[in-house]
Amino acid sequence: MIDFNFIAGPVIGGLIGLMTNGLAIKMLFRPLKPIKIGKYTLPFTPGLIPKEKPRIAKAIGKVIGEQLLDADTLQRALASEGLKNAFDKKVDSLIEELGHQDGSVEDYLDKHHVLNGVVDVKEYLTATAADYLPKMVVEKNLSEMLVTTGIEEVIKNLNGMVSMVAEPALNKAKPNIIMKLDEMVLQEGPGILENYIDQEYHVWMDHPMAELGVYLWQKKAVIRQTLWDLYLKVLQEKAAPFIIKLDVGQIVENKINEFDTAFLEKLIMEIASKELHALVWLGGVLGAIIGLINSFV
Repeated sequence: MIDFNFIAGPVIGGLIGLMTNGLAIKMLFRPLKPIKIGKYTLPFTPGLIPKEKPRIAKAIGKVIGEQLLDADTLQRALASEGLKNAFDKKVDSLIEELGHQDGSVEDYLDKHHVLNGVVDVKEYLTATAADYLPKMVVEKNLSEMLVTTGIEEVIKNLNGMVSMVAEPALNKAKPNIIMKLDEMVLQEGPGILENYIDQEYHVWMDHPMAELGVYLWQKKAVIRQTLWDLYLKVLQEKAAPFIIKLDVGQIVENKINEFDTAFLEKLIMEIASKELHALVWLGGVLGAIIGLINSFV
């Protein structure tokens, strides 16, 4: 004959374990706001995460800013092989575009209102052309391509939860990063390009743009490497101080604090739902085991 007292212990213990663990997980998030009775606030309201969100945001921001997205990590990501490949493709497309222009090199410069400022002396021409080319790079949104690809490389190497938090923060900072990179290109580019432009100017001023396009296409490997070396130089000399001033940790902290608590709950549940459900069932198993042990006592 079945001893229901023997069965009841594990069943009741299991149910209690399931309910208490399930309730405990719910209480991490709920209630979202404090519940007041008169001037008194009920204990455990709001839930732990809504109550401690500023502290949690600060801790996550500190870890991401100091350990995961520090200056060295971002610099390596911004100089990755994938980014270099994307950079080379963009340079190739710009050179190909120049090869489809009509008229001579002089006509092209005149069309873009550059010629009048450089025809007097060769030195002035060299300085002006060296200034124009970085501006063209900026106009073609090369910085945006580099930053977008760099952010994708960073996010790709982060785990799920950190990626979900870091991606919107980095995307929010992207316009400022693009602006700073454009400023760096405009500041550093002219000096490096002056020597190259000076050597080639007299040879090619009267050549058709189509011929210039062919020549540049033949030299594209050198051009790509020269521009990439310029980018790396700027990255090495200017990026670290800028990233420190950017304060990625503070950006992440602010972004988490901006999240609606219900959205933050949904985000955490999507990331850790399997593990949280496992905790609930573990509570049931432990409760059943304790109930079984009590049946023998």
